[in-house]
Amino acid sequence: MDTITTGSVLPEECIATIISFTSPRDACRNSLVSRSFGSAAGSDLVWEKFLPPDYQQIISESVSSGSSSSSSLNNLSKKDLYFHLCHNPILIGNGNRSFAIDKLSGKKCYMLGARELTIIWRQVNTPYYWERNSSAKSPVQSRFSEVAQLLCWLEIRGRIETNILSPNTKYGAYLVYTTPSRKDNLHHPVKVSIRFDNENEGNATKAYLLPNTSQGHDGRLPCKREDMWFEIEIGEFFNGQVDSLVEMCLMDTDGFSWKFGLMAQGIELRPKY
Repeated sequence: MDTITTGSVLPEECIATIISFTSPRDACRNSLVSRSFGSAAGSDLVWEKFLPPDYQQIISESVSSGSSSSSSLNNLSKKDLYFHLCHNPILIGNGNRSFAIDKLSGKKCYMLGARELTIIWRQVNTPYYWERNSSAKSPVQSRFSEVAQLLCWLEIRGRIETNILSPNTKYGAYLVYTTPSRKDNLHHPVKVSIRFDNENEGNATKAYLLPNTSQGHDGRLPCKREDMWFEIEIGEFFNGQVDSLVEMCLMDTDGFSWKFGLMAQGIELRPKY
């Protein structure tokens, strides 16, 4: 029996239940099979299954921001909510984290803003290593109200609880940043590493913050994102069933050269394939 005939025999709710055990991509493909499949594939029953199990709690923590306020999001159909969260990260808690979902899998994506990162800010109440700036001063639009600008000493650390991430998922962690017109000594390599809280140290890797500066040496290079920020991969990890903390670190390898100009938006964690 072909799928179109099946669609004319099975109740729409049965079709929707079957589709809900597939994937967002398969649901979109199935919507083209027939009118009954299209209706079933777009139903709340299907798309609520694709959303994270605790999506309602996460939305309730969102910081009101125009069309992304909690009440307006709850008024969307589950399919519209799914794609809204794919393309429009929401600020949660105190506004220093953002949440989104991966378009292909529906798994959770987070970004830790500058205030969520461990950065050496000031010494004796005088701006010395880094300074916080309003995102209005950033040459690229930020999703957070503040960004961090490097003044001399490069060391950034971020930590996140694994129990808020999607389980049984391989994640990548990325520093999201830009470089204004003035930048000093950013062509030198940096060291990136990632580790679980119960590990003594992670596997450190060399990386470069400016494109085409590896000078023939091995090391990770940044790429430019669709939102016009740069990102450099800090590392990856598999999030299993055991609750833990993951620490991500990017730091200088050349302590003799003060650096200036890097502007950090945050560290983003998203699924890897």
